[in-house]
Amino acid sequence: MHPALQGLIVVTVVVSAAIGYYYFSNAFLDRFIFPRRAFDADDARKRTRIGLATVVAAPIVGYFLLSVVVPWMGTGAGFFDAGVKDLSAMSAGASIGAFWSGIASFVTGVLLMAISVSLAVIGYALFVLAFILVVALVRILLTAVQNEGDIASWAFFGGLGLALLATIISSFGTHWGVLTFLTLFGLAVALWAVFRALRAQGQLVPASTVGDNVNNASALRPWFFMFPALFALGLYLAYPVYETLRLSLTERVFMAEGDVPFIYQWAGLDNYAQMMGEPKFWEALRNNFLWLLIVPALSTGFGLLVAQLTDRLSWGNVVKSIIFMPMAISFVGASVIWKLVYDFRPEGTGQIGVMNAVVVAFGGEPQTWLTIPFWNSIMLMVVLIWIQTGFAMVILSAALRGIPEETIEAAIVDGANPFQIFFKIKIPQIAGTILVVWTTITLTVLKIFDIVFAMTNGQWETQVLANYMYAKLFTASDWGVGSASAIVIMLLVTPILVWNVRNVRKELR
Repeated sequence: MHPALQGLIVVTVVVSAAIGYYYFSNAFLDRFIFPRRAFDADDARKRTRIGLATVVAAPIVGYFLLSVVVPWMGTGAGFFDAGVKDLSAMSAGASIGAFWSGIASFVTGVLLMAISVSLAVIGYALFVLAFILVVALVRILLTAVQNEGDIASWAFFGGLGLALLATIISSFGTHWGVLTFLTLFGLAVALWAVFRALRAQGQLVPASTVGDNVNNASALRPWFFMFPALFALGLYLAYPVYETLRLSLTERVFMAEGDVPFIYQWAGLDNYAQMMGEPKFWEALRNNFLWLLIVPALSTGFGLLVAQLTDRLSWGNVVKSIIFMPMAISFVGASVIWKLVYDFRPEGTGQIGVMNAVVVAFGGEPQTWLTIPFWNSIMLMVVLIWIQTGFAMVILSAALRGIPEETIEAAIVDGANPFQIFFKIKIPQIAGTILVVWTTITLTVLKIFDIVFAMTNGQWETQVLANYMYAKLFTASDWGVGSASAIVIMLLVTPILVWNVRNVRKELR
């Protein structure tokens, strides 16, 4: 199948799945689970049986889809391609038999793919229904437990929390028998609370009025709309954080015999202790703090200076465009550019590096700038400052444009000079924006990796935390220490991120 056709099919399937998800969610919620009519106890029991049967049938349908429908789709695509190939060969003088064979293959492929897509849609709708039923069931159970009283609520949430905590600790590679006991005990307590609540309620799905159904549907609807985003965040954010934390507390032990090549054993804080004992870690931490002191300050300062000097000038937009241009270059691309600027050639040969060419032109000797400790870190920082100045300039320029003209005109009438207007009138009014820009660049600095990796790879005392993590994970294959360094980076980034989000929300309010 042609790649363009494959891409079109994928986009169509994804868009159709999203539209179908929201359509099926609302339809099942309003017409099946919580219809806008009252139902009695008999109706509730019948709906419970249908719902449980659907939840049980969904995995069976899923296995059928994977084992039968997916191969059908592959077979249909093969027939389709063969038919198109035979039909296109007619122009080269193929026989009439090949023509009818191509027609048959083409039609067979279309029919197989149509049947496969129809079955996939039916299975997809069943899965959406099963998911909505599970969410509705959970809400019904939670409501029943809360209505039963504090004892049931404490038993349910406490039991689940205890079982979850014991399971998480077990996943770190520990083999303590008490953890298995705590998991089973917690689940037993939670189930006791559920059975007690359902016994008091009388049945799983209580008889309901129209008003109760409308309220229940309204309470559940936002969760269905938020589920795709929550699922993506859980899959690509929450789970990696958990897995990184687990790896940082375990040690990978390779097996000489057996079916598995290695196992994970509980190591506690040994990886963190090993990391703390390595000079390269402290070098990386020291360099990161040096980057934090210099890069955000100079990037924000230069951005504010350019925004002020080019404010309301006829040619200011041209200057802003030129300064913002590095933002369009990737960090690796910028590193290659600046590596050429710092390039060294032996004395007596032509210097292609700008800095050494200037030094030699004034009678000096060429230097290997990226191997000089301390100053090489400063030269790496110049690359990020060059990139981030454009970002700071755009944000701060917009903030300066938002300052009311009346305050500036009043200051001029009162006899304020340009410096007083800038530092005492403008700066205080855009202080919140300056802090947001500063902290945003700070987050970038804490995660800096590309520039160091591309220019020095952490050699000559230029190591930073992200590059140290990469070296441990992918060069030394030390997953424990590498994950521990990733947790350190996350702990450094999180407070600044939370503070930045709070400032943005405060600005919006």
